[in-house]
Amino acid sequence: MRTILLVVATIFAVASNGAASAKVAEQKLTIRGRVIFPSGSHIPIESDGILKVELQDTSIADAPAKVIAQGFGKAIRFPMAFAIKYSPSKIVDGLTYSLSITIRNKNNELLYTNDAHIGVNPIGLGRTTFIDAPVVLVKKTAPVERKHQWPELIGLDGDEAVRIIKEETGFTNVKTIVEGSPVTMDYRTDRVRIFVDKKGIVTSIPTIG
Repeated sequence: MRTILLVVATIFAVASNGAASAKVAEQKLTIRGRVIFPSGSHIPIESDGILKVELQDTSIADAPAKVIAQGFGKAIRFPMAFAIKYSPSKIVDGLTYSLSITIRNKNNELLYTNDAHIGVNPIGLGRTTFIDAPVVLVKKTAPVERKHQWPELIGLDGDEAVRIIKEETGFTNVKTIVEGSPVTMDYRTDRVRIFVDKKGIVTSIPTIG
């Protein structure tokens, strides 16, 4: 009797380990893309905008879509990149899959969404790996006031200040300068100079110019 129990336990352990190994071995796939706004490709979003992109099973007409995976991000300006990771085991060959895109503000008001079907092929030959996904304006937002100065960054590490300003403005010409260094006197609306001390700490208010 003890021998039989031992054999059964061994078979169960092997089966369990095999299932666990298969689960670990399954690698997630990724669909990447850009959310674009064809009617105005670079208009700003409300500062608290949240982007949500869903991979959905939309095979059954007139029925709620089945959400396979979701991706979230901060919505700043168009175009904006996204990436959705999903398990291939959740995909059934022959069914119809598409993307659903929404951008909402902190009050959960819908600002942008896709008004057309965005079909994707999530598995197999011809799998969708990158796609441009257009959206339309649903709710007109209040104009976003453009910042010209960042007094809150004084005392912060200069490299971190560069990252924050680039993210908020989309500028590429944002750099740290050791205080006292010679600089040109021209004025530019797409540049921010961040003056730092010898330890790399911001010492004065970063300003566009």
